[in-house]
Amino acid sequence: MTHDLVALAIPLLWLFPLLAAFVVQFLIREPTRQRDVAIGVAWVVFAVAMGAFLLNGWDSHFDRDDLESGLFMSLRFHMAVDGLNALLLPMTAAIALASLLSTPRSDLRGNTAARILAVEGTLLGCFLALDAATLSLFWVGSMLPLWQDTRRSKSRPLHLVMTLAIAATTAALVAALVIMAGAGAAGSASPFDLLALTQATTSLPPIVGWLFLFVALLRMGIFPMHLWLTAAGWRAPGYSAMPALFTSLGSFGLTRVVMPLFPRLCEQVSTPLVVLGAVTALYGAVLAVGQYDLRRVISYFWVSQMGLVLTGLATLNAPGVSGGLLQAMSSVVEVCGLMLIALEVEARAGTTDMRLLGGLVRRAPRLTTGFLMLSTAAVGFPGTISFVAEDLAIQGLLYDHPLAAALLLVVTAINGVALFKAFKQTFLGPGSQHAKDLRSFADLRGWEYRASVALMATLLIGGLMPQPLLAVRAGVVDALQKLEPAAAHVVAPDDDDDDDG
Repeated sequence: MTHDLVALAIPLLWLFPLLAAFVVQFLIREPTRQRDVAIGVAWVVFAVAMGAFLLNGWDSHFDRDDLESGLFMSLRFHMAVDGLNALLLPMTAAIALASLLSTPRSDLRGNTAARILAVEGTLLGCFLALDAATLSLFWVGSMLPLWQDTRRSKSRPLHLVMTLAIAATTAALVAALVIMAGAGAAGSASPFDLLALTQATTSLPPIVGWLFLFVALLRMGIFPMHLWLTAAGWRAPGYSAMPALFTSLGSFGLTRVVMPLFPRLCEQVSTPLVVLGAVTALYGAVLAVGQYDLRRVISYFWVSQMGLVLTGLATLNAPGVSGGLLQAMSSVVEVCGLMLIALEVEARAGTTDMRLLGGLVRRAPRLTTGFLMLSTAAVGFPGTISFVAEDLAIQGLLYDHPLAAALLLVVTAINGVALFKAFKQTFLGPGSQHAKDLRSFADLRGWEYRASVALMATLLIGGLMPQPLLAVRAGVVDALQKLEPAAAHVVAPDDDDDDDG
């Protein structure tokens, strides 16, 4: 019965928001109805995603529930809920819902609402896909609404950079699929099925792994492929662009495709990726300190966090991989929460230039408290999810990369400085003498307030109640073992570590 319910939820999760996006964009003209329909659909998708998560992990582990069928020729439709995506589904749905609820009524028209729903549907499709062709289609589709947003920004350089990012992603994925089809490693029945590929007697050419690795690193914003992300985070229309920018899709692609299908490649590039991740983490943290715009600070902070995630995943051991994945999930909640507050400041003050702000605590104590709490959670304050994630990642690094582990502690301190500096300039002290009239600046209210509280509660409850985190950790490791039995030694935790957890 549980399997049937989850299998029923799988097509609903990605298809329902995509259909709703079409309806909101083309069939409904009245702004109030567009908003009501979009928010209603987002609530339904969140409830279904949460139900799939709870049913899938009811016994503190994550069984894989599959939904597959033939399409035409050698193509197959294969999606599943397992330990790698079970928590990502409600998290993605919650971020989309929070974006819709926080968007001012004057801005939440058909275009904005439809883009948020389209991003939600395509991201959920990516997380559910166990077919490389389907995953690639949703992957590119998840970037198209952001590409449209860059056109609305009226910044030709930003639109050009975003176009190049999508073109590079599309070219790499198409090339990978062509090579996979030619290699026929899984047989003619299902050449793109990720599970069938792990059981094939012949392995895929390493170039396929390199192509998927490139796409994943580009999506994460790893140095030097971060420029499109930081530029879009600063200049693109925020509420619809945020769910597409700050997502764990890149790290998910590494653990769904690269790590299970190409274990030898991962072993070869493990040390270079640890170094690249550490460099990215330090680079993003240092640049975040020097920014004058609140949205740019948060964008570079995201780059730094993705460097931490890559460093943990590249260790290829249980603590590091688990810590990297938990860090990726917690970073989505933290950075999206910070960006929502930045967008709410922009909606009220007309700017996120910190040189024109200051003293907002007097007008908006809730907004100030929310930014402070999310900032402390983002840098791994004890009792939050990031604290657990960073502890696991550093444990993984201590085995073979103690210098990188020490560097990550320094990066965390620099990130703390960057966020506190942004907090001080934006919310504390006297208002800037160049500031606009902020006497009408309003505090969080209604669903803005509820969404911010929910994001903060998620981080605190997750850190103070570690058992669900341990279940997620076990589910992630178990799912990776099921995908690639031959590489189980890469992520299998030792007995002592399990006893300590």
